[in-house]
Amino acid sequence: MMESATGSRNEYDVFLSFRGLDTRQTFTDCLYEVMKGTGVRVFRDDDEIQVGQNIKDELWHAIESSKIYMPVFSKTYASSKWCLKELAKMMEVTSRSNGTKEILPIFFDVSPGDVKLKTSLYKNELSNHAKIYEADKVKAWEKALVEVGKLKGWKPRNVGHGRLITSVVEDVLIKLNNRNKILTKHLVEDRKQVDAVIELLDINSGGTHSVGIRGIGGIGKTTLAKVIFNKLSPHFDCSSFLENVREISRRSDGLVYLQKKLLSSIHRSRNNELYDVDCGIDMIRRQLSNKKVLIVVDDMEEKDLLEKLVGECDGLKSGSRVIITTRNLSAIRNEPKTILDYEVKEMESDQSLQLFCRHAFGKDFPPGDYESLAREIVSTLGNLPLAVEVIGSSLSCKHDNRALWIEVLEKLRKAPLGKVRESLMISYEELEKEQKQVFLDIACLFVQEDKTYPIFMWSDCNYYPNYAIDVLLHRSLIKVESDSKFRMNDQVRDLGRHIVQEGDCKYPSKFSRVSTHEDALNILRSKQGNEHVEALKVRGHTFTDEELLNLPNLRFLRGTGLNFVGNFKDLLPMLRWLSWHHCPPEFTATNFCPINLVVLDLSSSDITEKWGGWTQIQMAKKLKALDLRNCKCLTRTPDLSNFVDLEILILAGCSRLITVDCSIGKLQLLKTMNMDGCDSLKELPEEVGYLESLREFIFPRSSKLVTLTESVGNLKSLSSFSVNYCKGIDKLPNSIGGLVRITHFSIKGCEGIKKLPHSLGGLESLVKLDLSFSGIESLPDSIGNLKKIKVIDMGSTKLKSLPDAIGQLEMLEELHCPECLDLSGEVPNSIGNLFHLQILDLSCTRISGLPTTITYPSHLEELHVRDCRDLTGEIPDAIGKLSCLRILDFSGTCISRLPATISFLPCLKELGLKECEELRRVPKLPSSLISLVLDAYHCEIIPDLSNLVTLDHLDLSFHRYKLKAPYQLEELMSPWKIVESIHQLPSSLSTLHLTDIPPPQQFSNFMNLSSLSISSCSMAHLPELEHLKKLRELSIKVCPSLERIPDLSCLKSLETLYLSELGSLVAIQGLEELESLESLQIICCESLEGLPQLSKLVKLKSFELHDCQVLQAIEGLGCLQRLKHLTILGCVSLKRLPDYPRFTKLDTDWKEPETSSAD
Repeated sequence: MMESATGSRNEYDVFLSFRGLDTRQTFTDCLYEVMKGTGVRVFRDDDEIQVGQNIKDELWHAIESSKIYMPVFSKTYASSKWCLKELAKMMEVTSRSNGTKEILPIFFDVSPGDVKLKTSLYKNELSNHAKIYEADKVKAWEKALVEVGKLKGWKPRNVGHGRLITSVVEDVLIKLNNRNKILTKHLVEDRKQVDAVIELLDINSGGTHSVGIRGIGGIGKTTLAKVIFNKLSPHFDCSSFLENVREISRRSDGLVYLQKKLLSSIHRSRNNELYDVDCGIDMIRRQLSNKKVLIVVDDMEEKDLLEKLVGECDGLKSGSRVIITTRNLSAIRNEPKTILDYEVKEMESDQSLQLFCRHAFGKDFPPGDYESLAREIVSTLGNLPLAVEVIGSSLSCKHDNRALWIEVLEKLRKAPLGKVRESLMISYEELEKEQKQVFLDIACLFVQEDKTYPIFMWSDCNYYPNYAIDVLLHRSLIKVESDSKFRMNDQVRDLGRHIVQEGDCKYPSKFSRVSTHEDALNILRSKQGNEHVEALKVRGHTFTDEELLNLPNLRFLRGTGLNFVGNFKDLLPMLRWLSWHHCPPEFTATNFCPINLVVLDLSSSDITEKWGGWTQIQMAKKLKALDLRNCKCLTRTPDLSNFVDLEILILAGCSRLITVDCSIGKLQLLKTMNMDGCDSLKELPEEVGYLESLREFIFPRSSKLVTLTESVGNLKSLSSFSVNYCKGIDKLPNSIGGLVRITHFSIKGCEGIKKLPHSLGGLESLVKLDLSFSGIESLPDSIGNLKKIKVIDMGSTKLKSLPDAIGQLEMLEELHCPECLDLSGEVPNSIGNLFHLQILDLSCTRISGLPTTITYPSHLEELHVRDCRDLTGEIPDAIGKLSCLRILDFSGTCISRLPATISFLPCLKELGLKECEELRRVPKLPSSLISLVLDAYHCEIIPDLSNLVTLDHLDLSFHRYKLKAPYQLEELMSPWKIVESIHQLPSSLSTLHLTDIPPPQQFSNFMNLSSLSISSCSMAHLPELEHLKKLRELSIKVCPSLERIPDLSCLKSLETLYLSELGSLVAIQGLEELESLESLQIICCESLEGLPQLSKLVKLKSFELHDCQVLQAIEGLGCLQRLKHLTILGCVSLKRLPDYPRFTKLDTDWKEPETSSAD
């Protein structure tokens, strides 16, 4: 459903029926553009019917293929015979659709009564038609009008167009299940189980619920979760599906990776910089607290993972839901908050047969002569989805071999029912010898690992890996996803490991693949009978030649901290892969010549270019991959001239590498070279240009690299060019124009590069250009030749102007120029030619005006001009035509007027108007807003805010002294009227920041607030906070008359408290009860006489106390185990400093008071 904006000719989601004279250029056009922008495939006659096509045939075909019909009834709708024909056809198709199609009417400027012919409006039109057309045709039109008039629909008279369109589109998306998690094309949905879990989730109730879906591997837990995710995600603000949590979390960076994935789903920012798990927990907690989210945590094994990924469920916004899939009931049983348990049932027989047939025959039912066989096979498999899928796939090309089917059935009958391992063995036994080897290697060695290195090994062993992988994929035994890593179902993986160990487990020497350290040591100690061993994993062992003499068939050896001692002549003849991490600097073995080696991984070793092993390993002339990442002692690459077959060279993290040996030029087959982190590199040899097969070259980020050789332009196979943060380079070679295949070009952080060569225009395949943080001052006119480019990032450069040629980039989608402090003048009119532009960011530049053509790019979603102080004047009225606009930020500009048409932006979610000093009036705002930042210091008129029914974040400032008395308009909002308007905002509001505006008299309507800030308020008392149970951040500052703050003891979720410049404040009631408090700042509270005992603040990490001049004592800090940062400045009356030795950061100017002594 989301394949294209408008869909193919043959299939649509929505059919729009409307009277063009009434609504084509207004309401219907906006509705069409918004739906199209969300991925809904909409049929509209003027866009979809081509010249020369038969109008009636095309209309009828579009109606037949659409899922939802949306007639827009206007005053002259019934005067059009085509509108009435369409309506009658819609009714006919809907009546025979068995509920799969639906009519959703919009009563635009008429009433349902008009459509039901209860008034003369449509009755008269039908009378006129009766004079021209046959009676039965008019009768059918009349019947269609009456029936559709009875249906529930939308009435724009009651709401604004923007709010209506938002409501319509949301309803359409829900009905189309538009936010889908990709599922197999052969999915058979078990509606009973789906409905059972949805009932447990109870999404229509408040609070937060979690449901655990559990069962054995292969029973369909993840598939069930995906189906539910598809159905429910449109009902939530954000949704995230975290797959394979158990496997990923075991990686060194696994938890942080999962946290980043979750944040990218719930937060618009592409960059979520996380430094550790705790940082991720904190960021996730803050992000999830103000959004109604649906999160699926797939395959969770450890109980504490849930808190690290999602936090405590009580901290989620009301209405949020969490789904966990697990094989282990204990992973969800002992959580602090009850997680409802649902155990997945086996598929019913008919569903299992349908699933089997889709895999085996490509349809829902078996051919007649195979029906009984298919049913027996499915019954024998025990209705387990994974087994059904795998066996069905294995028989998919055997429709003409009935004898084979009977044989398969007989084999299955011999295996105990319900045991997946025995069922899957059927598929394994059908594999060819080489395919079995590849399968077992993946199961024992390479799950969750990149496929590149294993393919090198398998190719040299003549296992035909690409074909083998294709067969394994076809039989559903493995999966290879977009990251090129192998995935394997747990049951399939365990099957492979069982096959390897099917002999006597007491004798690991009989195993072909040994992956445990203890088993490996037993094999090495036995020194005999080890000819079966092909793969070995071990750590910290010193191999002798005698030990390896008994491993003649070893082809894979992986270990950390290994060593080799002795004479290895004629040993390891089959070794293809050696992973030798933390290799020692001295090499004492002799005749170590693994001539068949294709993968050598010496990562994180202390070797240098003089390492003794180089001369012996030179004999490995078949080497395909050499991995030297993080070899910190390497200053020069070794002689590589013998490795003429090398395809991958990894030098990443070799921070002391200065020189690349000129022998690099002999690597004619090299495809990948990674030098990221080679910070000491001074130059690249001319011979680099000889690498004609090089596709990926990750340049070093070295400040010592000052030039790039002209020969770089000879790298005709290169797909990306990234020379980032090489601050010593001051120019690029003109030859780069010859890199005709690159799609990504980046000189990010190259401050010395002032201009780009004219030859840049020759990069005909370029899709993304990243010049951010470089010294670029201008763009060459040849940039207009980059016809395929979609993204240009010039943020924080010294760019002075945008060239007119920018308008020639017809495919450009994103133009980023933030923090270009020298960028000035008008934005060129040619910007209007960028019809595919979605994001324009000119924040913090000196641009002085936006052209009227800025409204031409109809797909524009984000317009950022924050802190453009030279931007003045009025924003053009035509901005209201940008129907896809989601984010609009004018903060810090000098614009004088926002047009009233801004209320026509149906998709606008975020509006920034902070520090707009020349802005005098703010028009009515669209009800779709989620975030509003408005400084109304200089405004004479701002709108009523009560229509912002979806608002989540409000930051509002108002200078009461700037109002001019003559204004008595109805829209004029005094501070007190603003308070009344705020009180009518939705209860879903999570963030409220008020400056120079008194807070509402009570917070009972804002129970979901997570952040509250009150600044520059003249009130002596604030309303009680007892309703703010979810409040995490509270800031009260610059309130000189405030004598007391409300009792804080009710704020059990409060994590941050900031109190500043409260000159009349004497005490802080309830502070001692804030058990969740992590950060406390009390600044310039001159009258504060004392603090309560703080020993209960068990989570407090940071405490800052400034200029509280009459405060005499701080008690209870000695009990706070987590407190690390303490700052005490300007507290002159403090009698003693807290005695607490655990501070990692202590900042104080406190001095012990002098004591008087008797003369």
